[in-house]
Order: sequence, then C-alpha cells, then structure tokens
Amino acid sequence: MKTFSLSNRLAVVLLAGALASPLAFAQGVFEGSGEVSDPNCVGDGCGYVPADQAAQGSAEQGYSYGENSEVASADSASGEQVPADSVVSDSTLADSAKVATVNIDEEDDDAPHYVAENAAEYRARKEGFSRGVQFGVRVSGGVNKSFGQKSGDWNFGPEFGAGLMARLPLGESFGVATELNFSYRHYGYESESDYGEYEATVKEMLFEIPVMGQLVVDEDGLFFALGVNLGLKMSGESEFNQTITAEGHKSKETRSNTIPTVGVEIGGLADIGYVVNRWLVMDLRVVQNFTNVLDLDRIAESTLMHSKLYTMHVSLGVTLLL
Repeated sequence: MKTFSLSNRLAVVLLAGALASPLAFAQGVFEGSGEVSDPNCVGDGCGYVPADQAAQGSAEQGYSYGENSEVASADSASGEQVPADSVVSDSTLADSAKVATVNIDEEDDDAPHYVAENAAEYRARKEGFSRGVQFGVRVSGGVNKSFGQKSGDWNFGPEFGAGLMARLPLGESFGVATELNFSYRHYGYESESDYGEYEATVKEMLFEIPVMGQLVVDEDGLFFALGVNLGLKMSGESEFNQTITAEGHKSKETRSNTIPTVGVEIGGLADIGYVVNRWLVMDLRVVQNFTNVLDLDRIAESTLMHSKLYTMHVSLGVTLLL
C-alpha cells in the first residue's frame, strides 16, 4: 500500500474544496434550492436566506408575495400596512376606469348649459329678494265679500289697485316690505221685504298702506308674508234704490250718499308669492278687515242700520322690481 505524502494530502483537500465551493454557491441560485433573496436587504451584496425565514420576516414587516407583490412592496416602503386582500387587481382598476369613461361619454351635452342656466335663474330670483333695499310698482285686481251681522245681502264686488312697493331684506330668508297703494272698491247690495225691493251700491277710493314680514321658505322663490293693512278713505259715494209695490202700482225712489263708510280701516294681511325672476314677483293676498265698513253714526237707511260688515279682500298682484 502506497503512502501519500503530506504535500499530496494537502493538494487533494484543496482540490475537493475548490470543487465543493461552486456547488454550495449555486444552491441559492437554482430553483428548488430552498433559499431566496433576503427581503430585508436593499441594495447590492445581499445574500440568501431560507425560504421559511424569508416568509416569516415578510409577514412580520408587511411583505407580500404573489401577483400583487409590487403594489404591496410599494406600500410597505411608504411605511403603511396594507393587507394583501385589500389590493385591487389591475383588471378591476381597468374596469372601473372604463365604467367612469362610459358614464362621462353618455352624459347629455346640454347638461353643463342646463346647470348654468338654472344657477343663473336661481341667482337672479334670489338677487331680487336678498340684495339692498328694493323698490317696485305693484298692480292688483280682485274681489271683496262682507261678513258679519246683516251681511247676507251684500254681494261680491270688484276692486283694483296700483301703487309703490319698498322692501328691506334682513337676511337671506327674511325681509320687511311696505306699500302705498291707491285702491278702488265697489260694494253691491240687494234685498227684498214685504214693502218692496232694495238695491244699493257703494263706491270708495282710498290709500292702503300694508306692512308685512316676508319669509322665503323655498329656494325656488316661494315666500309667505303676514302683516297689517291700513286703509285711509279719500272719497266715497253711495246710491240707494227703493222700489215699493202697493195696490198694483210700483214707485221707485233713488237716494244718494245715504250709506256712508268709515274713514279708517284696519285689517290683517296674509300673502303668498313667487319670485319669477329678478324683475317680476307675483302674489295672492288676503286682507280681512277688523273694522265695520259702514259708518253707523251717520247712516240714513233704516234697512241697513245695525249692520256690521267686516269685509274680506282677495287680490292677485304683480310687482315689477325697479
């Protein structure tokens, strides 16, 4: 048996080590070796660690492997913990973008113009009711009807008015308005008795001064108002016709200004209106008088004595803002 010298043995060991080093180094390169790149190391010169150790470290520090690993790694680098199941896939994002694009494309081309027109219209309506003191001209037309003692023989009568309006806004939804109106009223009376028939008309002209608080309750321009109405009589006249039938003969008598009316009327006011645009306002107004229209101290017709007429006035008005 041949004996190796020390120098030969050393040469064999060095040769075996040289052959084993490339094999050991290659184990971290080829698939199935059980080692992966260290996920906790950034930059050149990083080594390899066992796969189970890499998975444990990644789970503790928010690393995620799989099809969404790039998104998860980006969130981990920013310091935020993002669960893997919360990451939306690229296909889902693409579908969302597609839906958004379809919805935008399907919008009506006139939609921006419609929004702009509505905004301008709303702004114009509110402008007439929200900016400084407003002045306007109001015209109205309506009817009157009397209630109270011996009022059943008084018919509906027409009335008209025109005058000036002023409004002071005290906020976006509230304001105080007053008017100075010139009004014409007509009252009609018809009755029968055992002695004959009676007809009467009463006409008067007066100044009306309503004062009211207006509350805007709707963005579209709807408003309500409550207040008082003061009527100051300028002039008045009446005519009373009496037809008496006796023994088959009829006699007719006409008397003038025997039905005087009071000089001052006070009533409550309720109003509902709509601001059409910056220049135009429409309203429906009801005034209920608390004073008797007839001046009982000076009335000369016996059939109308002790009458108490509390008149209601209903009118439709149109106001042009200046």
